[in-house]
Order: sequence, then structure tokens, then C-alpha cells
Amino acid sequence: MVLQVQNSKYSLVRNRTFHLYILKNFHFRTTKYTLNASITRTETLKNIRVSIVLIRNEEEVTVREKIIEATSELFMQFGIRTVTMDDIAKHLSISKKTIYQFFKDKRELVNTITRLHLDIEETRFEGVIEESDNTVHELLIVSQCLRESMQEMKINIMNELQKFYPEAWKLYMDFKNDVMKESIRDVIVRGQKEGYFRAEIDPDLISLMRIEQVQSFFMNNLYPRDKYSLADVQLQLFDHFIHGLFTIEGHKLFNQYTTNKQQHETQN
Repeated sequence: MVLQVQNSKYSLVRNRTFHLYILKNFHFRTTKYTLNASITRTETLKNIRVSIVLIRNEEEVTVREKIIEATSELFMQFGIRTVTMDDIAKHLSISKKTIYQFFKDKRELVNTITRLHLDIEETRFEGVIEESDNTVHELLIVSQCLRESMQEMKINIMNELQKFYPEAWKLYMDFKNDVMKESIRDVIVRGQKEGYFRAEIDPDLISLMRIEQVQSFFMNNLYPRDKYSLADVQLQLFDHFIHGLFTIEGHKLFNQYTTNKQQHETQN
């Protein structure tokens, strides 16, 4: 479902938390969903975090939507390859013939689910510029989006897409290059113009390095998982990355956000 708010489109999925920008408390109802959103503001990044609960009117939910939702849950729980069309049909108490009315095969179903997930992630990245105060602030939010996107993915599912579902993997690679990498590149270019990032840095090369660095540590066993969590690793990588970008002015501004964050955490 897509909700049009203040000339910006926000894709919504139940039971997940998203960064929606320039949005006030609201109650919204469609023929398929009742939407309630509660908003809290994070003082350090000033992004509005919205907890979304969609209460579905079951009679209005299409069979196709039910198939997509149920299959997504099964994939997340058991992996893609182990889940068969028979499993999906049994889980939904429908026949395989019904599934094939909407999807010609499992591959098309995988591609559809992947595309929908990436559309949601793209929406999250698109809101960054509207919310940020400056390019240092913007880079903090972009990096947070990047970390959250990686943390929400499962390594086994990503490996399965890469090995067995080339069309779905291409969708991810396009998203990585056209959305993730370009988001970082664009903020570096603007930050150089604002004087916060070093002028001698190559935005194309550094943004590529950053994306590949995050993905490599996520998908490959490059750190002892019994000693470090993925979140800890990503924060260390981010700290190393971001301090290599800053000019003196950039460092000063970044330290202001860091100080505000520490004060906010102390108060809570």
C-alpha cells in the first residue's frame, strides 16, 4: 500500500518501523487497512520515528497479497530454497493452482517479494534529504539507513538470492548501486561544497568502497561472530569511514551531534 502525504509517497507494511519525514500524528483509514501512527522525535538526528500498526480488514485483502505476505514470512523463517509451493499452499490452506493463478512459478514469487522489499528500503533513503539540516547530519542518517537495511536482511537469504535467483539478485544489486551508493555519493559531493568533507576525496570511489565494505562484512565471515555483533562491527566501520571524510569544520559539527546524543542518552 502507498500512502500519499504532503506530496511524498510512503510505502507501508504492517508491524515494521519506518523513518517517515515531515509527518504529523495521524489516523488514516482505507478500505484495506486502519492505520495508527505514534511519533517520537530523536533529538540527535532529528528524524521522526514512526511506529506503524496496520489493522487489516481481512475481507478486503486480496489472495495475491496473502500469498506474498505468507511467503515472505516462510522465507524469513526457513530460507528460500527449503520452502516449496506445496508449503505455501498448505500454510494458506489453498491449492497450488490458486498460487499459480497469480505467479507462474516460485522464481516470479521470489522476484516480486524482493522488489516490494527494496521499494520500501528505497522510500527510507529518499526521505533523508528532506529531514537533514546539513550534509553531516544527512550522512549520519544515510549511514543509519544503510546499517538498518543490512541488519534487517538475513545472510542465508542473501546468499540464496546470489546463488540461485539471479533476477532477484540483480534487483538487489541495482538497488545497492542506484540507491545506496548514490545516496552516499550525493551527500559527499554536497558536503565538499559546504566545506565539511575534504575536497581531495573522490566521491565515486569512496561511496563504492563504503558500500562494498558494509556488504563484505555482512555477507562474508570477516569477523568472529562469537565476539562481535554485526551492529558493533558496523559502528566501528562507520566511525573509521566518517572521520576520514571530515575537514576541521566537519569534525566540529559531527562532535556537536555526538555530544547531543550522549546528553540525550544520559537524560533517558
